Amino acid sequence: MSYDYEKTHQMILESALNTFKEIGFRNASIRNICRDAGVTNGAFYAHFESKDDLFAALVSEKLNVFNETYQEMSDINIQSVDDIIRMFDMSYSSIETLIHYVYSERDVFTLILKSSDGTSYEHFISDLINEECKNTMIFLESAKKFMKRPENISERIIRMGASMVINSMLDAFLEGVSEEDNIRETKIASDFCIAGYKELLGL
Repeated sequence: MSYDYEKTHQMILESALNTFKEIGFRNASIRNICRDAGVTNGAFYAHFESKDDLFAALVSEKLNVFNETYQEMSDINIQSVDDIIRMFDMSYSSIETLIHYVYSERDVFTLILKSSDGTSYEHFISDLINEECKNTMIFLESAKKFMKRPENISERIIRMGASMVINSMLDAFLEGVSEEDNIRETKIASDFCIAGYKELLGL
């Protein structure tokens, strides 16, 4: 691939990143992105199929890493009550890994969280909460035989816990809270949820 092709590709990406961050995906136009990149509309279509394709090029790779990291944290193997407690602790404490990654890819997650309206990424937070709820339900089903009061946990309670932790992490990021303070505050929210689950389940 030629140097000129790579240079043009990067110029379009940089222009798009700045434009999307400034005015959002919906308000951005290919024409303005190309103008700011110093390339023609024709050159744009030699690199990207559409504005959606361009947005995906900016965020998909990093988001895939985030999702893979999250899934690795969600592996379930329950053989005893001790495993249940260990999984609770790991599930919420390991959120630090995700927070660190979000901050290390600040531009990407700022785009996803603030500028993705109109793209397939606009429901990132709700999708993440849904995935956390699904994994927690699978975990609790596997752990049910070891619990004293499994009837105390409902899907609504699970969603409340998942929403608290995930929104704590991502809202703090968007508000400009430092990574260190975000980790500390999200850990507090996590500990609150863990203690509540343990009490409700009689662990």
